[in-house]
Amino acid sequence: MRIRLAPQAEADLSAALEFVRERNPAAAMKLAGKIFATLQLLAAGNVDGPKYRLTTGELVRSWLVAPFRIYYQRRRDELCVLRIYHHARRPIAR
Repeated sequence: MRIRLAPQAEADLSAALEFVRERNPAAAMKLAGKIFATLQLLAAGNVDGPKYRLTTGELVRSWLVAPFRIYYQRRRDELCVLRIYHHARRPIAR
Protein backbone atom coordinates (compact mmCIF):
# COMPACT_ATOMS: atom_id res chain seq x y z
CA MET A 1 0.00 0.00 0.00
CA ARG A 2 1.29 3.43 -0.93
CA ILE A 3 1.79 6.10 1.76
CA ARG A 4 0.77 9.65 0.89
CA LEU A 5 1.40 12.61 3.17
CA ALA A 6 -1.10 15.44 2.80
CA PRO A 7 0.52 18.88 2.55
CA GLN A 8 -0.38 19.67 6.17
CA ALA A 9 1.15 16.39 7.38
CA GLU A 10 4.35 17.17 5.45
CA ALA A 11 4.46 20.62 7.04
CA ASP A 12 3.79 19.15 10.51
CA LEU A 13 6.57 16.59 10.13
CA SER A 14 9.06 19.04 8.69
CA ALA A 15 8.47 21.59 11.47
CA ALA A 16 8.66 18.95 14.20
CA LEU A 17 11.87 17.42 12.92
CA GLU A 18 13.48 20.82 12.40
CA PHE A 19 12.56 21.85 15.96
CA VAL A 20 14.10 18.70 17.41
CA ARG A 21 17.10 18.78 15.02
CA GLU A 22 18.09 22.25 16.25
CA ARG A 23 18.34 20.92 19.79
CA ASN A 24 19.45 17.32 19.25
CA PRO A 25 20.20 15.98 15.74
CA ALA A 26 20.40 12.37 16.93
CA ALA A 27 16.96 12.61 18.56
CA ALA A 28 15.52 14.03 15.33
CA MET A 29 16.85 11.05 13.37
CA LYS A 30 15.43 8.64 15.94
CA LEU A 31 12.02 10.37 15.88
CA ALA A 32 11.92 10.33 12.06
CA GLY A 33 12.73 6.61 12.12
CA LYS A 34 9.94 5.89 14.62
CA ILE A 35 7.40 7.86 12.59
CA PHE A 36 8.32 6.25 9.26
CA ALA A 37 8.38 2.75 10.78
CA THR A 38 4.89 3.38 12.18
CA LEU A 39 3.65 4.60 8.80
CA GLN A 40 4.94 1.36 7.23
CA LEU A 41 3.16 -0.67 9.92
CA LEU A 42 -0.10 1.22 9.36
CA ALA A 43 0.20 0.89 5.57
CA ALA A 44 0.67 -2.86 5.89
CA GLY A 45 -2.75 -2.99 7.55
CA ASN A 46 -1.54 -5.01 10.54
CA VAL A 47 -2.88 -2.50 13.05
CA ASP A 48 -5.50 0.23 13.15
CA GLY A 49 -5.93 3.07 15.60
CA PRO A 50 -9.17 4.29 17.12
CA LYS A 51 -11.57 6.44 15.12
CA TYR A 52 -11.81 10.17 15.77
CA ARG A 53 -13.65 13.06 14.22
CA LEU A 54 -11.43 16.02 13.43
CA THR A 55 -12.65 19.50 14.30
CA THR A 56 -13.19 19.85 10.53
CA GLY A 57 -15.76 17.04 10.76
CA GLU A 58 -13.61 14.51 8.89
CA LEU A 59 -13.64 10.92 10.22
CA VAL A 60 -10.09 9.58 10.68
CA ARG A 61 -8.07 7.05 12.61
CA SER A 62 -5.06 7.92 14.74
CA TRP A 63 -1.94 6.29 16.11
CA LEU A 64 0.33 7.60 18.84
CA VAL A 65 4.07 7.96 18.25
CA ALA A 66 4.89 9.90 21.39
CA PRO A 67 4.79 12.84 21.55
CA PHE A 68 2.95 12.93 18.21
CA ARG A 69 -0.35 11.53 17.02
CA ILE A 70 -0.65 10.47 13.38
CA TYR A 71 -4.09 11.11 11.89
CA TYR A 72 -4.78 9.03 8.80
CA GLN A 73 -7.34 7.46 6.51
CA ARG A 74 -6.87 4.11 4.84
CA ARG A 75 -8.12 4.24 1.29
CA ARG A 76 -8.36 1.48 -1.30
CA ASP A 77 -4.72 1.60 -2.39
CA GLU A 78 -3.10 4.13 -0.08
CA LEU A 79 -2.61 5.26 3.47
CA CYS A 80 -3.36 8.98 3.47
CA VAL A 81 -1.67 10.76 6.38
CA LEU A 82 -3.59 13.94 7.14
CA ARG A 83 -1.71 15.30 10.17
CA ILE A 84 1.27 14.48 12.38
CA TYR A 85 0.29 16.51 15.38
CA HIS A 86 2.01 17.09 18.73
CA HIS A 87 -0.47 15.85 21.33
CA ALA A 88 0.35 18.70 23.76
CA ARG A 89 -1.15 21.21 21.34
CA ARG A 90 -4.82 22.19 21.25
CA PRO A 91 -6.85 19.08 20.25
CA ILE A 92 -7.88 18.72 16.62
CA ALA A 93 -10.00 15.60 17.21
CA ARG A 94 -12.71 14.47 19.54
